[in-house]
Amino acid sequence: MRQPRFLLSAGASGSGKTMITCGILAALRKRGKRVSSFKCGPDYIDPMFHSRVLKAKSRNLDTFFTDRETTRYLFAQGAEGTDISVMEGVMGYYDGLGGISTKASASDLADVTDTPVVLIVNTKGMSLSVAAYIKGFLEYEAHPHIKGVIFNQMSPMLYPRMKKVVEEQLNVRVYGYVPVLKDLTLDSRHLGLVLPEEVEDLEKKFSLLADTLEQTLDLDGLISLAEEAPEIENQCPENIENYLKS
Repeated sequence: MRQPRFLLSAGASGSGKTMITCGILAALRKRGKRVSSFKCGPDYIDPMFHSRVLKAKSRNLDTFFTDRETTRYLFAQGAEGTDISVMEGVMGYYDGLGGISTKASASDLADVTDTPVVLIVNTKGMSLSVAAYIKGFLEYEAHPHIKGVIFNQMSPMLYPRMKKVVEEQLNVRVYGYVPVLKDLTLDSRHLGLVLPEEVEDLEKKFSLLADTLEQTLDLDGLISLAEEAPEIENQCPENIENYLKS
């Protein structure tokens, strides 16, 4: 099954992954796209936010609990009947088991599902150092799957200059920026984000965020990137078939 898709990740928790993911989901829906979404790992709060945007169930994909074939099958099942899928990473892009392995990380999920990655970079307090930061992620692994970046908390004046520098110096495309949005943040606590029910006027906020991202992100470019993802067969793995028969 050919299913357009991309994965949004970041260098660390608190970089704006969930807010930007939900904004992109909302913007794609406003364009009339049938969208499916997935969360890397067992986190249950972020998919609740996805579901509020999509009015449909968001699913988890976890390469700790499922092998390659099963993970790909679960993705294909969840993406069936939709035009485009958006995955959200967990923690930092390479952060996996025990904090010292990439297993079960966002990078592992991208590798297992052959999904292009867009790295969200929180640029607060940085300018040219952004290029060095991105370069580190591109070079840490031989095949990082990172095809693009989005600058978060960047000023409109700085953006054109940083886009030019990054695209000239690095083998990566810049898909836009998100300005500082004081009224469109998602609060956190020690166990993660607050629940959707605790956010006042959530649908209105996501609608406004979608309108902003329509102006500041290259959504057409993101859709084209998603369409470059290779085909995934929607075929039930043998281990699941045997389990169902038993």
